Amino acid sequence: MPVNLLEIQKKLNNFSAQAAARKQKLANRQREVSNLIEGYADRLDDLRGQVDRAASMIPHLRCAVPRNEALNTVIPMPGLPKQFTVVAADGSQINPSRHAQVEFCVINVGVVKMVRGSGLTPEIQTHSQLLDYDSVFLPSGGMISEGMVALKRDLSEREALAKLEGDLQPPAISMTDGPLELYREPQETSEFAKTLDRYLDVLASLRDQGLITLGYVDKPGSDLIGRLLELVEINEDDLSAYSQRRRRFAGVSDRQLMSGLLLNPGDRSALFAIYSQTALRFRGDLGLHFFYLNVGKPGKPHLARVEVPGWVAGDSMLVGLIQAVLLEQASIMGTRPYPYILHRAHEEAVVTLPEHQHVEEMIVAEFQRRGIPIDEKSYKQYHKDLDSTKTRYQA
Repeated sequence: MPVNLLEIQKKLNNFSAQAAARKQKLANRQREVSNLIEGYADRLDDLRGQVDRAASMIPHLRCAVPRNEALNTVIPMPGLPKQFTVVAADGSQINPSRHAQVEFCVINVGVVKMVRGSGLTPEIQTHSQLLDYDSVFLPSGGMISEGMVALKRDLSEREALAKLEGDLQPPAISMTDGPLELYREPQETSEFAKTLDRYLDVLASLRDQGLITLGYVDKPGSDLIGRLLELVEINEDDLSAYSQRRRRFAGVSDRQLMSGLLLNPGDRSALFAIYSQTALRFRGDLGLHFFYLNVGKPGKPHLARVEVPGWVAGDSMLVGLIQAVLLEQASIMGTRPYPYILHRAHEEAVVTLPEHQHVEEMIVAEFQRRGIPIDEKSYKQYHKDLDSTKTRYQA
């Protein structure tokens, strides 16, 4: 038995006691933040002013910024049009490994398009990209990181949406899983900057096509609203000493804060802008915004975070359309709501182990044809690949 369950059992009492204490602490903090939401609900100018002051004094500040809706706003879902197009893209990847015979990287993107009300079956596309061999290696001599591969995958998903062929039945909504904002690893600043520039070009292309775009985050853990309200409790003299690592409301997620407001399926929260160093690059009508949406059932709310660019956030009709479309898509999945079309795109994008092995065999065969030396697998990987029943000593 790989896990000693008796030893785990001994720790459960202490573990659960710590969990109970932490949950009580977070419940107290959540009440404080909820009270601040009510107290500052309409004081939007004061909140924006505090963010401006904090941004000049706190390095790498990250928080929500209110737009023009009260903090405790609840907007019900409008009706759906008879026909519309909804498309989704999702990606997966094969990360390069020093344990393999040859280092390589593949990004696979699945795209699904549905025209609701047309009676047509969904259209499916798959885009598979083998990264250039030179791009797998860094100037320092190491290999591209999993984080950088994920960044390229995010870009490829949006590029696949922007390249959709044919007319899309308007209105047309496109979505990907995860936020619109991009993240980077510190050691890859220059490559990140290039990828971000391309990403912004793609978002602008989607805007120019009139293809409404969003990022969908299931069971979100972000705390941007809590970070905003934390700032109002700090006087200006103490802002420079503010530490984002030792926060008053740490651990209180926005999803928890909004769960007491968004009670009905289709309800959305107020719209917020995002302030962060990366978000500053999303200028003008590409500016990053978000809201929370209840995609659950009556009596069983389930909140998702929806990110949209500024040109979508500024049009209440488009935001309302997103509410209605996402609720309908999520309801297709039954008691565990999640947009059906995103799930289908994920199914198309997943790279299976046999496919991984087949791609590696294709590369090895081409190297052999060209007379390029091929390394052997690491012995660690060799033994991992064996059937576990063959690795045990038998007398």
